[in-house]
Amino acid sequence: AVVSTQSTGKGELSIIPQEVHNLTPCLHMLPTLHYGFKDKETRFRQRYLDLIMNEDVRQKFYTRSKIINYIRKYLDNLGFLEEETPMMNMAAGGATAKPFVTHHIDLNMDLCLRGAPELFLKMLV
Repeated sequence: AVVSTQSTGKGELSIIPQEVHNLTPCLHMLPTLHYGFKDKETRFRQRYLDLIMNEDVRQKFYTRSKIINYIRKYLDNLGFLEEETPMMNMAAGGATAKPFVTHHIDLNMDLCLRGAPELFLKMLV
């Protein structure tokens, strides 16, 4: 293997590979072109396969990425700030729908999936 070393900004030593060799084969075969990859549930659950097998889906992802990138740069140039709102909260709020509750093992607490992102955006104003 051909590698070089480099120090990070914090002084940590990093190994930078110059060449990579695949040592193992992929044990999962791609779906055949004859049958295609048409089951919608499988396509959504295994998005990586959908992107590999369907050129039109890959092109949509590429276009979506470019549009989002353009809008982000445009608003950034106008001085807007991008804000991230939390996905999980300790208490459900906003929507009248039954909240999705899950348990966070590391924090040992029950959390609710947010139903309405605008609540947090209103707090910024």
